[in-house]
Amino acid sequence: MILLYFCSMKSRVKAHNREVVTSAEYRAAQMRYNPSPLEEKMLFFLRKNNVVYESQRIFYIYDNDGWINKYYIADFYIPNRAVIIEVDGKFHDKHKLHDKMRTRKIQQQYPNVRVLRYKWADLEDTVKMNELLSCIR
Repeated sequence: MILLYFCSMKSRVKAHNREVVTSAEYRAAQMRYNPSPLEEKMLFFLRKNNVVYESQRIFYIYDNDGWINKYYIADFYIPNRAVIIEVDGKFHDKHKLHDKMRTRKIQQQYPNVRVLRYKWADLEDTVKMNELLSCIR
């Protein structure tokens, strides 16, 4: 009886996770094809400097039982450096606490990944952009 419950529970977890993954992939694709002006500016910078990146990379947050609790879509991910780049527009000014929690959860689940945040003014600052380049190359 216990084995039957375990198998049933395992298949429910798989089905739930499959639904979440499908939903996340759909949302990431929408965001990839409709970048914000700030994301377009970062895209231009990364391409101009020949940086290998993934746009709208999904990071899943699992609980101890293997259920996906949540997912976050990072603006840019630099796989060879394990760096997430988030570009924060005006919307993020009102959501700083949410952004901190999101960063903390990603770093708990993926301890080797660094999260860097940039605002519009940062993208205009040559010194900051050169610092970013030295981090991701």
